Amino acid sequence: MTKQKTIVAIIVYNRFSNIKLWLNCWKQCDQTNAKLVVIHNYDKESDQEPYKKLCESHKIKYIPRLNKGFDIGAFRDVCNGTIKLNFDNLIWITDDTIPMAKDFVSQFTRRLPNLSCIEISNRNAPIHVRTTGFCISKEVASKLKFGKLETKLDCYEFEHRGRETLLHQVRAMRLECIQLTTLDKSPLWDTGNREYLNRMKEHEAVFKTETKIESNPKVTFICPIYNNYPQIISSLICQTYQNWELLLIHDGKNETGLNKLIPKDKRIKYSETKERIGNWGHKIRSEQIKNLTDSDYVVVTNPDNYHAPVYIEYMLKGFEKQGTIATYCSHMVHSYKAWQIIECRMMRGFVDCAGVMIKTDVAKQVGWNDVESHSADWFFFNDIIKKYGIHNFNRVLGCLLIHN
Repeated sequence: MTKQKTIVAIIVYNRFSNIKLWLNCWKQCDQTNAKLVVIHNYDKESDQEPYKKLCESHKIKYIPRLNKGFDIGAFRDVCNGTIKLNFDNLIWITDDTIPMAKDFVSQFTRRLPNLSCIEISNRNAPIHVRTTGFCISKEVASKLKFGKLETKLDCYEFEHRGRETLLHQVRAMRLECIQLTTLDKSPLWDTGNREYLNRMKEHEAVFKTETKIESNPKVTFICPIYNNYPQIISSLICQTYQNWELLLIHDGKNETGLNKLIPKDKRIKYSETKERIGNWGHKIRSEQIKNLTDSDYVVVTNPDNYHAPVYIEYMLKGFEKQGTIATYCSHMVHSYKAWQIIECRMMRGFVDCAGVMIKTDVAKQVGWNDVESHSADWFFFNDIIKKYGIHNFNRVLGCLLIHN
């Protein structure tokens, strides 16, 4: 009997850290007759490079795809052969759904030709197969019908709102849709669904040596400057954590020789804009965030700020809490408050951008959208809060910032 070929397809947008985790976990999984591929829904061609390099370093097939139709659009392209993959069985997984068992492939494929999945749900919608993780045969996949796929609402039509959802179509073929087990025991875990499950410790116990994928993550500090020496340099050189980079962007051409005073440290990168932009450097911040590639976390700061020597170390530790997408220090010294120690809160006027560290992929996804107003940093945080929730900002104890 011919052995069945299984493709495990991970669909990613711009969450670079999730793909790092998957590639490291995959090395520990049972790969019998199975191959992993990464399908990247990119918005700009320049977004491809870090993902491509990472996949190449792990010898994993990388498939870039212009983001049309989101994850369901990519699934359609695989089913109709637009994306050419040689498989008998397909395990389809969104990148924020992570492995919980090293034999997850066999757990899914043993239920074929029925469709097996991590969840059949009727939560806030008619009963449906959630498309964050499921397994389907090529024969069944080739028979699926897809409507118009342009918006997220179109994707919901295929998943749970329409008359020909994935579940309905599979059942019309006289096959079953099978949830493998209860969510607390499933071989895959959707980290963005039902926070109370919080299975990260279980995941780390299974993938003991590889899940700390960011054992030495890079932290990028974005710092617009104008004609004054950036005092922030000394506070970063004194950090207990060393894998950082400082992007110093002079607003316009500098004619004071300031660039000659910058220490020759490969972590400090100086550049100048073609002309002066003004507006507190917000447009510079916006462009720099868009262009980040080789970075795990980002801090937007100013040249006269002082970050305590343990700033990076403590702020990174705050990301150990499951679901955290940003950390902020609990207190800071502020020049506007007569150099008093003040308590920080994620509210306008109570937090400074230099006291917040954000996952780079989150910052890029949301974007620094206000380039005109003085409070653009708060609007940046507020946009992230609207998308991810304030509960995913983790407060780190310590007076870690002096704002000049």
